[in-house]
Amino acid sequence: MINANDGHVGLNAALSHSRSVDGMVRLRSISELTALLPDVEARRRLVAMLDDDVVTMQIEVAEALVRYDGKEGLLSVLEELGRREDSDVDYIAYRLSDLENLGDFPVLDAAASIDESEFSPDARRGLSDLRQLMGR
Repeated sequence: MINANDGHVGLNAALSHSRSVDGMVRLRSISELTALLPDVEARRRLVAMLDDDVVTMQIEVAEALVRYDGKEGLLSVLEELGRREDSDVDYIAYRLSDLENLGDFPVLDAAASIDESEFSPDARRGLSDLRQLMGR
C-alpha cells in the first residue's frame, strides 16, 4: 500500500514484504525499508535480513545499510562479516570491496571515521578481514 502523501510504501507493508516467500518481493522490500531509514523497525529488519537464506538479499541489504544507514549500518555489516564463518559472507565482503575500489562508496574511509570504542570485537574482525581482502 503506497502512501499517496509521500510515494513510499508504509512501514507495515515494507516489513510484510520483507518476509514474503517471493524473492522478488523481498528484494523490492530492501529499497522500501531503506527509504524508511532511520526508523528503528526498518533498520532492525534490514539488519536481520543480513542473514536471509538467499545470498543476493544479504548482499543487497549490506550495500543499503553501508550506503544509507551511516555508521550504524556500516558497523552492523562489519559485525556480520566478523561474526560469520560461511562462504556467503564472502560475497558481502566482495560487494564492499567493489564499492570502495570502483569509487562508489568510501567504505574504508567511513570505517576510519568511526571511533574505535564503537567497534565490537566482531566488527573489528570484519574490518580486518575486509582490509585483508582489499590488500590494505
